[in-house]
Amino acid sequence: MEILLEALLDAEQVLFEEADAVDELDAQIPGLHVLFLVDLERVQGVDLFVQLVDEPVDLVCQLGIKHGCLLAEYKMPMGRFARTQVLLPGKHCPRMCALQKGGSSKRRLFNIMLARRDEGASMYKKNRRTQQPLLLSDVSNLPQRTQKYLKGSWAEVFRREVFLRIPEDRFAVLYDAAPSRPNVPVNLLVGLEVLKEWRGWSDEEMYEHFLFDLQVRYAVGCDNFGEGDFDLRTLYYFRRRLNEHAIKTGENLMKVAFESITDEQIEKFNVETKVQRMDSAQILSNIADLSRLELLVEALQRLHRILSPEDQTKYQEVFQPYIQEGAGQYTYRIRGKEAVWQHIEQVGVVLHDLLGKLAAYQQEPVYQIVQRFFDENFKVGEQQVKAKSNTEIQPGCLQSLDDVEASYRKKGNRSYKGYVANLTETCSEENPLQLITQVQVEPNRISDNELLKSGVPELKQRMELEKLVTDGGYTGPSTDQVLRTQGVEQITTGLVGALPIHPNGRFAMSDFDLHVNQAGDLEKALCPHGQQATLTLQRSGNSYLLAFAAATCLTCPFQRDQRCPAKKYKRREDFAFNLPKDRVLSSLRIQRFQSCKEEARALRPAIEATVFQVKHALQHGKTRVRGLFRTACVITCAALATNLRRIHRYENGRQRGKFTSKKAHQAATFIFFRLFQPGFVPFVPAPSIPFA
Repeated sequence: MEILLEALLDAEQVLFEEADAVDELDAQIPGLHVLFLVDLERVQGVDLFVQLVDEPVDLVCQLGIKHGCLLAEYKMPMGRFARTQVLLPGKHCPRMCALQKGGSSKRRLFNIMLARRDEGASMYKKNRRTQQPLLLSDVSNLPQRTQKYLKGSWAEVFRREVFLRIPEDRFAVLYDAAPSRPNVPVNLLVGLEVLKEWRGWSDEEMYEHFLFDLQVRYAVGCDNFGEGDFDLRTLYYFRRRLNEHAIKTGENLMKVAFESITDEQIEKFNVETKVQRMDSAQILSNIADLSRLELLVEALQRLHRILSPEDQTKYQEVFQPYIQEGAGQYTYRIRGKEAVWQHIEQVGVVLHDLLGKLAAYQQEPVYQIVQRFFDENFKVGEQQVKAKSNTEIQPGCLQSLDDVEASYRKKGNRSYKGYVANLTETCSEENPLQLITQVQVEPNRISDNELLKSGVPELKQRMELEKLVTDGGYTGPSTDQVLRTQGVEQITTGLVGALPIHPNGRFAMSDFDLHVNQAGDLEKALCPHGQQATLTLQRSGNSYLLAFAAATCLTCPFQRDQRCPAKKYKRREDFAFNLPKDRVLSSLRIQRFQSCKEEARALRPAIEATVFQVKHALQHGKTRVRGLFRTACVITCAALATNLRRIHRYENGRQRGKFTSKKAHQAATFIFFRLFQPGFVPFVPAPSIPFA
């Protein structure tokens, strides 16, 4: 009995079977009775959960003491009330059973769970239902063959590797501490967000799959239809709370969940994190691509909507030309660049005058957005308002009245309005599979250098990062400083700028053996002939004087052939030349590139496929959402889904890739040993004969 009680409190789930009514039970207590043996001292601070299998509703009650028994009352479906009675150890409880008063002898089954209460009741409650599958559920009632197929599908991997790893307690700050109705489970909402971005569903499609798709319900821990039901509006409230928390504290809880889940997956699958690769991708915001004139007309129309009826009447003549039709219709009839430019300046004058007269609306968000748009597009002189040229407008200027954080960037021959996503993943050849370890989302005006400088310290704090593979866009002096401080080696597939030309075989600074300290200061320099230089920092502090012994230089073949940059000066007895500090760092970058470019070019290309996998559900690279925070949540959930697909493929032996495919290794080994078997003749295609 003691072992059984231990299982009752620790496993948190016990199957009770209905028995006939007993005379010892108090006949005055109506409704459903649950009778089992339990130690009163151990049951303090415990909630009792009762679920009727044929009526899938969670019934929660808190235990209390009455007449020597633990007694609680809870509401049954359809407004009925019932009481749960837990008797102390005694003769009335020879075995654990569930009892129902009444004349019916129909046997019914119940899922009953115990869960300890946290001190201080609050709105937040952790989802303990998913810690152990229900013994009786719609899933358990499936045929054995169907259950086997379900357990071998992606739903089982999602439930185990994503859903059950979601750190619910980190989301407790979103809920009020006062006693209230329990929240919809956090891992349920977060899990549905990941599935939504994986499948490319809309909110309505995601909700329909949750209601009617057993595979989706099993993936998010709902084994019974009707269990865990919630209104779609609850998900909208959850997103709003996440956004408000991010604005208030600067913490993105979806990013926290991603890092927690990924770190556990890395530990479980023994993924080596010392070598990783990084790349960025443009993410288009869900905004219309409007011209500057269309945005100006739209700004006037929205400014008109926030005015009171009195002010709308007062300024009717001013707004009339711009509110009769849409912004696109207004600009459609304007032909020629000169006419468009004339209208832009005309609308700018009107907008400047209205912003001054409507200063009483300064607290309105629409007014603030319109004011920002005017400041970024116009210059106000002493007597006139003049529109800025395209070259005078900054990339971070407002691109849409609906997304104030999106920025403009031109990459190659294409223009983008939105954000940039920076992805980092493992790439060691020893790994059984590669996982995305970091997701960064910023306005697309942020350069790759800035993304690396902010991302590497976070990666170094979470895992053992020693080598980072990037393209040439991530190189620069400021990047070098961060990597030296963090102790991370960078190998690249290219460089920004041109490589040394070496005219007539002359040496460049990258041909010298240079050594710098962690601060980037030059400590040691050796010429191509092996002679160590004497270093002197110039008075300006921006360059070094490298001096070499004259006796050695006079006998050096490189000096005789005029290939060495060191020269003999009249006032000096040695050979010397001046080396700027920035040339030291650029020379080291060239040396790293030339020595590691083949390794980098072998490791980096796969990150392009990772970017495609994360973006594949986006239509033409455009998200369904607007704003930096929501875009970051979408890309983060898509990265989680990408890791899930890789884990599912790994467990089923269906991986793709040169270093992670089991079938590729097995096929290569099989062919190798077949070459040594007697009688094996390799296939050689016949030569093609051209027609006469």
